[in-house]
Amino acid sequence: MKVKFKCVLMISLALCLLLTGCRAKDAEIDRAALGWEEDWTAVGDILAVEPVEDFTANENLDAMSASGLWYATWVTGEAEVRETEQGQRAEIYDAQFYLLIEECKSEAKARAELTVWEDLERKTYDCGDTEPGQYAGQAFSVIPILSAEEDNPYSHGAAALAVRGNYAMSVELMCRDAFEGDPRELLAGFLSGIHYNDKEEQ
Repeated sequence: MKVKFKCVLMISLALCLLLTGCRAKDAEIDRAALGWEEDWTAVGDILAVEPVEDFTANENLDAMSASGLWYATWVTGEAEVRETEQGQRAEIYDAQFYLLIEECKSEAKARAELTVWEDLERKTYDCGDTEPGQYAGQAFSVIPILSAEEDNPYSHGAAALAVRGNYAMSVELMCRDAFEGDPRELLAGFLSGIHYNDKEEQ
């Protein structure tokens, strides 16, 4: 299931980052100084995401921010509760955005991490060819997700991978069969609504 894959990826990254000792982020975010609106979803002080039409901000986990890892989700539709193979309770929606950010020691290491993530993506799903994309001034590699294994509640979607400075970033939109939206268009809209903390890069 998708939920199991995401948990494995996050645990692996967390263990790796605990060993590398990446720096922590400040708990308080000065939105005014960054020019971020109050209704934008802040992910640490790295970036903020404009409201996504028909989607609700759901999880926003910065518990591992001291190790350089951030994770957030946006969902649409009513939740269906399922149980993973590990016996954990998981909520499945009509469609769901996943945003994962890792702070690396260098830009080169961030690019190497993206290679690992794309490999995991292609091992987990049947994917189309990677295409370049430019959204809100940021270059992304966009991957169409064409199908998944039968036990995966999400059947299709799209993903985008990017490096911004020392950060590796993954954005996925996973959809169920009955979801009528166009994953590529929705992903493009999501990426176009991201605002970055450019002050940190100066």
